[in-house]
Amino acid sequence: MSTQIDRISELAKEDAKRQFYSIGHMITPESLYAAFRGLRKKASAGVDGVTYEEYERDVARNIQTLQERLKNGKYQAQPLRRVYIPKENGKQRPISIPALEDKIVQKAMVEILNAIYEQDFLDCSYGFRPGRGQHQALDEVGRVICTRPTGWVLEIDVTAYFDSIVRERLMEMIEKRVRDASVLRLIRKWIQVGVIEEGRLLVNETGTGQGQTISPLLANVYLHYVLDEWFENEVKPRLRGAAHEIRFADDAVLCFQYKEDAERVMEVLPKRFTKYGLTIHPEKTRLLEFGRYAEEKAKRQGKKPATFDFLGYTHVCARSRKGKFTVHVRTMKKRFRRGLTAIAEWCQENRHMPVEEQQKTLNAKLRGHYQYYGRPTNYQSLWRFFREVRHIWQKGLSRRTRGNGMTWEKYAAILRKHPLLLPRIQHSWHGPGSHV
Repeated sequence: MSTQIDRISELAKEDAKRQFYSIGHMITPESLYAAFRGLRKKASAGVDGVTYEEYERDVARNIQTLQERLKNGKYQAQPLRRVYIPKENGKQRPISIPALEDKIVQKAMVEILNAIYEQDFLDCSYGFRPGRGQHQALDEVGRVICTRPTGWVLEIDVTAYFDSIVRERLMEMIEKRVRDASVLRLIRKWIQVGVIEEGRLLVNETGTGQGQTISPLLANVYLHYVLDEWFENEVKPRLRGAAHEIRFADDAVLCFQYKEDAERVMEVLPKRFTKYGLTIHPEKTRLLEFGRYAEEKAKRQGKKPATFDFLGYTHVCARSRKGKFTVHVRTMKKRFRRGLTAIAEWCQENRHMPVEEQQKTLNAKLRGHYQYYGRPTNYQSLWRFFREVRHIWQKGLSRRTRGNGMTWEKYAAILRKHPLLLPRIQHSWHGPGSHV
C-alpha cells in the first residue's frame, strides 16, 4: 500500500495536470483495517449507534464485508447525526457525526487523496495536512511580519464555510485530478448525504458536513483553488510590493508591504468568494496597520499599535530584550474566558467527586491548555489561567463543605497533597520559522 501511495505521489509531482483514472482499487481490507485502527476509540457513534468497541469484536469479518460492499457498489453512506457545540459568541456550531463505517472508508480515501493533493497544495496552507499544524502557521505569521517588509495585515473570516461550499464547484475541482468514477461516486455520496436532526432527515443543497473525516481535505481543495492559487498566481504578480498568505483551514491572514495593495485585495476578495458561494464576514474581516512601522508610528502618536487574532492568539507588536521589533502572542480573551467557564462548569458538576480524581481531571485540562497555549511569549497568560483555575477549584471545594467554607489554610494543605500542574512552555523559541 505504501509503495502504491509513494508512486501516486511521484506521478502527481511529476505532472501537475495528470489525472488519475484508477485509484479506487487501493481501498483494500488492509487499508480499511489501518484506517479503523487510526480512529478515536471514544468518539461518538453515528446514527446507527455502532461504537468502536462493538465493531472491534468481529473486526476482521466486518472489514471484509465492508470492502466487498465497496467493490460490488452496494456500499451506502449513512445520514449524519447532528449535534451542536457552543461557540464563543453564545451561538451554537453544528457538528455532523458520521457512522463508524463511513469514517473508516473516508479515512482510507483521505490517505490516497493526500498523496495527490500534497503535491498541489501550496506552502501557505497549514490546516489538516500531514506534518503541519497550527503552531507552524503561527511561527510563519511571526516570521513573515518580522523578516519580510510587512506594514498591513488583512484578517479573513468566512461565514459558515463548511456549510457554504458549492458541491458542483467542488466536484469540478476534484475532477481536475481524480477521474476514477468509483471514487467520484463515493465523494458525491458523502457530500450529499443528509443529516438526522431530532428524528428528521434534512438534506441541504450546499456544504460538506463539518465533522466528516473527509471534510477537511475537501475544504482544503476548495480554498486551494478559490484563494491560495488565485492569490499566488493572479494577485501577487499585480501588486506593487511584497505580499504573503498564511492559512489554516478557513482562517487566513494576508500580509502586505503597502496599504494600497491591501485595499485593492480587500475590494476584490468578496467578489472572488461570492463567485464560489462563499461570504466574507463583514465585521470579522478587517484590515489593520501592523508591523515595525506601525509600532513606531503608534509610539510617536502616544498610542498602542493595533492587534489581530489568529488561531486562538492575539498578535501584538513588541520589542525583544535586545530592543529588536518582534511579534508577541497572548491567549485571545474569548478563548481564555471559554476555557475558564468550561472548568468552572466541570468543577460545579463534579464537586462531590474524590479530591484525588478532581485533581487528575483538572491537571489533564491544564495540560491540554498548556500544550496549545504554551508559546514562549504567552507565559503571563498561562499563569493567569493557572491562578484562576486554582481559585475556581477552591470555590468548588467550598461548596461541598455545607457552609463551613474552605479557608486558604485548608485549601493550601489540599494543594500540597494534590498539586495543580504549573504552567509550562511547550513550544520552543527556536522551532522552524522562529522569529525571536
